[in-house]
Amino acid sequence: MPRGSVALGNSQPSARSVASCGYGATTPQSSTGRSIRPQSPATSAASLTLAHIQAVIDGGGQIMVGTVAPIKGAAVAHDGKQTLAMLRRRPHEPIPDLLARLDAAIAAAQSSGSRVDEINTASSGKRYEL
Repeated sequence: MPRGSVALGNSQPSARSVASCGYGATTPQSSTGRSIRPQSPATSAASLTLAHIQAVIDGGGQIMVGTVAPIKGAAVAHDGKQTLAMLRRRPHEPIPDLLARLDAAIAAAQSSGSRVDEINTASSGKRYEL
């Protein structure tokens, strides 16, 4: 193809197509082959409003969920001026539950000024400031 040309899509489906997200008769599988339990009604995406997370983002803040080396499964909320919460994902904790805890921690920080910090523990001897 000449330089600067753009290839237009073809009618053949991509080998990397997105799988359907609907629930069928079979149990969904993770990429490791383990079964994934359907979300409980309390933590389904439809029931989570996450109003405090949305307010932080709408106000110019940031929400980070992922790895903050060496911490795997961190969830951090920063309002643009200060860190409101730093949570560590519990073993086997579903992401919607982690987000619900983060939303509650943001609410507590905004109403009382208290900060939830599960990352910097006294026993670790290390401090991570985000």
